[in-house]
Amino acid sequence: MDIPGTPTAPPHAIGVRRRLLGISLKTMAQEAGLSPEVLAAVERGEYDPRSLHLQAQRVLGRVLDISL
Repeated sequence: MDIPGTPTAPPHAIGVRRRLLGISLKTMAQEAGLSPEVLAAVERGEYDPRSLHLQAQRVLGRVLDISL
């Protein structure tokens, strides 16, 4: 959900934050209900994380403590 005035994390921040927390790509993707390939594309900036299904956005935001 995009709330005016709330900064959103750039796509590469998702991968940086995931790695800092020691979460594997496969684990994070599985928890968010995504394929590892889609999550990797998001982390490379090839796919807008705001276009992911709502559940994936919520899981990524909660686990990584970022706003999408």
